[in-house]
Amino acid sequence: MDTDGLLTIGRFAKLTDLSPRLLRRLDERGVLSPALVDPDTRYRYYDLGQTRVASLIHLGRQMGLTVDQLADLIAASEAGELRAHLRQHRDGVAARLAEQSRLLRLLDQELARGGPLVSYEIALKTVPAILVMSARGAAPRTHPHDPWLLESAIRQAGATVLVHIARQGAEPAAQPVVLYTTDFARDDEIRFEVCFPVARRLPSCPGVTCMELPEERVAYTTFQGPYDTIWNAHVELRAWIAENDLVASGPVRELGVVTELDTDDPHAWITELAVPIA
Repeated sequence: MDTDGLLTIGRFAKLTDLSPRLLRRLDERGVLSPALVDPDTRYRYYDLGQTRVASLIHLGRQMGLTVDQLADLIAASEAGELRAHLRQHRDGVAARLAEQSRLLRLLDQELARGGPLVSYEIALKTVPAILVMSARGAAPRTHPHDPWLLESAIRQAGATVLVHIARQGAEPAAQPVVLYTTDFARDDEIRFEVCFPVARRLPSCPGVTCMELPEERVAYTTFQGPYDTIWNAHVELRAWIAENDLVASGPVRELGVVTELDTDDPHAWITELAVPIA
């Protein structure tokens, strides 16, 4: 068997900076096969012409491509197709980076808050009756909870209310209150009502209702930070009500005290959560 001009797997590995183990895997997956395999010893030999493909594989590994993705990359016959594979991989990297950034924000938020984990100051108070214009909406229930999917649906309902208020020549009198009418332990969707306080009674229209939220005694707490973990505050508030032998008598109220309209810093956002008590 003539191996003149060929490189052993060890020498080819050093030349291309691809480990012998990876070269064997690439051979098994048909991504980069040796130029010659000794039928007796099963030794693999490569020729110098294969270094160009090896260089592309090395670049792909530096960019975090898997062996399967490398196979697609090598099989790409045109530059546009190759770029499309890289673009798809880039989108995946961006998504993972966004998730890691979200986790980092959550860690920073909890470290800055101090005290025990999932611990909130909860008390009782009476909230006055308010006149509001409201619109109902719903968002699919996701596991884990996706606060941005819910936020998008709330904004859409809120925009409907704001348009109607503006058509009446009026303005909201205060920040909106969101009522959650969902049974969170049972329902597969999150139903809500976006309520904008108004100074005077305005006519209703299809999808937008003028009503009064009654004076109520509530158990309440405040949550500071982005909406990623506000769900924990909801759960803690419900647990506190049960532990203190109280009974919830109405939908959860959520009021943005400091919102993105006030500051671009999500860690400065403050949301008040309140549950009416019988």
